[in-house]
Amino acid sequence: MVFEKKPKIGIVVGLKSEKRTISSKYNLFVESGYGKKAYNAAKRVINQNVDFIVSFGLAGSMTSKLKNSEIIIPKVILSDGLKSKKTSTFSNDYFKKKSKENIFSDVKLFTSEKILNNNSRSLKVDAVDMEAGYVLKAAQEHKVPFTSVKVIFDDLDNPIPNFLVTSINEDGELKIWDLMFEILKNPLRIKNLLKMNKIHNRSMHKLEIVASQLF
Repeated sequence: MVFEKKPKIGIVVGLKSEKRTISSKYNLFVESGYGKKAYNAAKRVINQNVDFIVSFGLAGSMTSKLKNSEIIIPKVILSDGLKSKKTSTFSNDYFKKKSKENIFSDVKLFTSEKILNNNSRSLKVDAVDMEAGYVLKAAQEHKVPFTSVKVIFDDLDNPIPNFLVTSINEDGELKIWDLMFEILKNPLRIKNLLKMNKIHNRSMHKLEIVASQLF
């Protein structure tokens, strides 16, 4: 497949903050959908007759080989009882050639229905997200080449604490009052929160760099 002009790229992110890392361009069609909502978000961009569809955003590491702010373009997506589906080799190669960053591609990404901590390493996967599997499902239904591009946020050294997980709503946004209550119960959690904020900012900065290179 050779493109005479810039290909039309559909991009699905989980969070509005991830969407803001992507510049507005005529050939980009970006939708957000957290968790299962990513499936309908993918259908909306596919309706724009895109040449590629990309699941883009942050992911969690489930292995010591992937650290915060590292980039993955996985070959395999697992979901629904660890059923395995391959991503598009052509699409993966297209985006890897555009990147100036080091990319890990021999990676298995698991799409979970809920936020997992890295105590779930028995899954034998390299990383976890909440959208890629749903975007891939829509892509395969419409025969659109699919790639997942993720930047690692939480890793084995920096897991998301449970008090933070319980303070996230169904759209992936922080419930501020719930978070404040959790901190009031244990003020020492502020230190952990500041640490997570620092690594989150680092991964979001890398996500913005990746977006500028790939899209």
